[in-house]
Amino acid sequence: MRLKTDFLFTLLLFCVFAISAFSLVIIGAGVYENSVSSMERNFEGRTALAYVAEKVRQNDAGANVSAGDGILEITTGDADGSYTLYIYEHEGYLRELFTRAELPFDAEAGQKLLEVEGFSVSEKEAGLLEISAAGEGEEPISLLLHLRSGESGS
Repeated sequence: MRLKTDFLFTLLLFCVFAISAFSLVIIGAGVYENSVSSMERNFEGRTALAYVAEKVRQNDAGANVSAGDGILEITTGDADGSYTLYIYEHEGYLRELFTRAELPFDAEAGQKLLEVEGFSVSEKEAGLLEISAAGEGEEPISLLLHLRSGESGS
């Protein structure tokens, strides 16, 4: 009888250990999945802000950067004429449209860059742009960007 009791106790102890280990693996997988999902969503918003900030820094000369109605306009010119780069949100995507300055703006024509929610760009004061974006289901994050030229074209 004692041998049977020892065997059952050992078997019960092994089962408790196995269930505990399995539960720990399941909980760890859930935590990992949540952190990866959060990082991916956060990545979209931060990448959108970094992209827009770099475009502004590349083209910040004179008064060729302007913001209005959630659209960032960057105007450049050369011997061939004047061109405008529009960066905006349309149908849940951050888009970019590079076109001749005299052509009308067409939101559908822009190339999709990133999936974002709530992208906005506005001029807080002369020479200071506020850019906001969020990944899907995340709170928006903002970036204040001072124009080196000290003025905006709007």
